[in-house]
Amino acid sequence: MAAVQTRRKRKLGQFLNALRKRAGKTEIDYHALTRKTQSTLSRMENGYISPSWTELSALLALYGATDAERREAEALWEDAKQDGTRLVYAAAFTPEARTYARQEADATEVRTIEMIVIPGLLQTPAYAAAIRLAGQRFMDSSVSVEQVTAALANRQRRLPGLVLHAVIDEAALHRIVGGPTVMREQLSHLLEKGKQDNITIQVVPFGAGAHGTMSGGGATALRFEDSDPSAVYLEYAGGGKWVDNRADVQKYLLHFDEMVNEVALSPKESASLIRKLATAMKET
Repeated sequence: MAAVQTRRKRKLGQFLNALRKRAGKTEIDYHALTRKTQSTLSRMENGYISPSWTELSALLALYGATDAERREAEALWEDAKQDGTRLVYAAAFTPEARTYARQEADATEVRTIEMIVIPGLLQTPAYAAAIRLAGQRFMDSSVSVEQVTAALANRQRRLPGLVLHAVIDEAALHRIVGGPTVMREQLSHLLEKGKQDNITIQVVPFGAGAHGTMSGGGATALRFEDSDPSAVYLEYAGGGKWVDNRADVQKYLLHFDEMVNEVALSPKESASLIRKLATAMKET
């Protein structure tokens, strides 16, 4: 399997790169110490691979790291080992979704706009299973519904430590996914989650008219705790893509603010609408 760049490995690589340059050491010095290539050094310093513990210790000695710098490097090395690349039920994800799940695992805030379905972090198992069955044409047939729901549950375990702001189109609330019972439970689940301090749910009502997200299925912006810029992921049936250009990322962030402040109902109004729809389903 190809090495995957992650934020935590990149932080370690950047730290080692700074130490190496301060010490005036080059790729030649690295090769003389480790017998590894310039390409390997580049991959390590760019966050694709991590050094072994023995190699880390040797590099810190070569770079003349202080005791404090050594402790920091060792902490970064330990952190990089827990970088989320080992996904539970990884087969349940497309390659794009695996990359997204790794990034989401490092995020401190998730802002998402969904026009068609309930956001994954807020889906019930039954709702997620119904979505999987309906979209099986676009998915790996070897992946079971149980694997999909288990993978989603693994992502949702991070919710207590995550700030989540979800903007959901009213159409997603009316669509009877999995039948009335499943959908009623899903709406009730939204109401319960919306009561939590770290979760905000806003609904874009039918009366809002046209808006900028109508041409796509959904967009998610991730914010991180350090200086890394926010990242935006666009999801579609069977895959997704990242928005890399800084200017384009900023457009999505501004659009999200616009949806929250000018288009969507307030959280309180949204809860009232969701409650009304859930009650109506109980009566049918």
